[in-house]
Amino acid sequence: MTTQLETLSFEQLADHVTAWFKETLPRAEHRRLLPPTLQELAKGRPVAMETLAERAGIPVEEAYSFLSKAGGEWDATETRLIGWGLTQNPTPHSFQVNGHDLYTWCAADSVFFPVVIGAHARIVSPCAATGELIHIDMTPTGVKWVEPPGAVVSIVTPSVDVSEVRAAVCKAQNFYRTADAAASWREQHPDGLLLPVKDVFELYRRAVHSIWADQVPS
Repeated sequence: MTTQLETLSFEQLADHVTAWFKETLPRAEHRRLLPPTLQELAKGRPVAMETLAERAGIPVEEAYSFLSKAGGEWDATETRLIGWGLTQNPTPHSFQVNGHDLYTWCAADSVFFPVVIGAHARIVSPCAATGELIHIDMTPTGVKWVEPPGAVVSIVTPSVDVSEVRAAVCKAQNFYRTADAAASWREQHPDGLLLPVKDVFELYRRAVHSIWADQVPS
C-alpha cells in the first residue's frame, strides 16, 4: 500500500494500518493465527503447531505451511515455533514480557504486542542513528514511560507478500531518539512516517481491536 502517510489524518492512518494488515494477511484464518502465536510465544518456550492450530481453528498442516512461508522461526526439531514477530532469537529490539527476555522483529511490533498479548512489557532498543538506548515501559492499555521522551518510531506500509514483511517492512521500522535523528531515514523513505511512541501505540491498538477484538484481552 503505497500511500503518502503524512497526508493522512490520525483516523485515516488507523484505517490505513488496519487495511494494511488485511492486505498482508488476506485470509481470515491466517489472520487468526497472529494473537495466539504471540500469546503463546510470550510464555518463553517453543510452541507446538497443534496448540496454535487449535486456537486459530485451522488444520495443523495449514498453520505450519503458512508460518513457514511467513518467516516463522523454528527450534532444532523444525516442528515447534520460536519466533514470528516475537522471537527467542536476538534482534536489536529487546522485549521483556512475563519474566522472559525475548525480542521483536521491529520497533512497531514492540509497541503494540502488549495489546495482543495482554501483558506488561519492557522494551530496550538502540536509536538506529546514534546507538543511544531507548527504554520503554508498556502495558496493554498504554505507554507508561519513554526515555528519552522524544523518541519516535519509523513506519512504512508497502504492499508486500507476507513472506517479504521482515525484509521490506521490519527492517525499516526502528526507534530514533528524536525526529531530527531520523532525518536520513526520512530522506530514504518519503512515503514513510515518524511518530511518537504513544501515537504508534494508539494507532496500532485501534487496528488490533478492529481486526482481532475477539482474540485479544479487552
